[in-house]
Amino acid sequence: MISEQLDPLVERELEKWRVTDEEPEWADVVARAGVRQKRPRFHSRKRLHVAIAVTALVGAAAPALALVADHVFKTRDLPGTMETTRVELGRGRSAILRLRSHGSPLSRDSRGFYYLPSQKVDSRTFDWALDLDGLDRVARVSIGFDGRAIALCRKCSDGSDGTFILHGGDALTLLNGQAMVEVGSVKKQLAPAAGGRLLRRPTSRP
Repeated sequence: MISEQLDPLVERELEKWRVTDEEPEWADVVARAGVRQKRPRFHSRKRLHVAIAVTALVGAAAPALALVADHVFKTRDLPGTMETTRVELGRGRSAILRLRSHGSPLSRDSRGFYYLPSQKVDSRTFDWALDLDGLDRVARVSIGFDGRAIALCRKCSDGSDGTFILHGGDALTLLNGQAMVEVGSVKKQLAPAAGGRLLRRPTSRP
């Protein structure tokens, strides 16, 4: 067999990996080859310990954070509300009444809106706007509740708007959808106002 002459550089590199004993000592071979053995690293374990510690801290602080959040949301007032009611007038015609309110601080829960105990006299200002679809004018538009009526306009045209103020429980009646809107001769219950998140009503409130 004719052996091929190897390049001296290749021979030197192969010599590093040559096994000298019958049972190869791989630690010795690796050392001669200049390969460094990696020590076991514990970063993953440290990271796990840190994650567990952070989770424990968050868990311990959760009740206190929940109490703070509950207090903040309970006492936060609603800067404004809005409600939209569509009244079908037949033959593809309809009127859309939009109401926006602002005034004394409010909050709401599953039973509806209520005033926050901040002022002696509670009131809300309502801005309204009327959109007509399929017609240019209606005879009148009014809002009624408790045997009373608030006339918004007569011979109302598309785009009519205005403002009115309600005090105390009258405003809450409107906001909670317990009033009727009348367009011409057609009546429909007002939609409840939207605004704010549902909260738990304070038990101290009478």
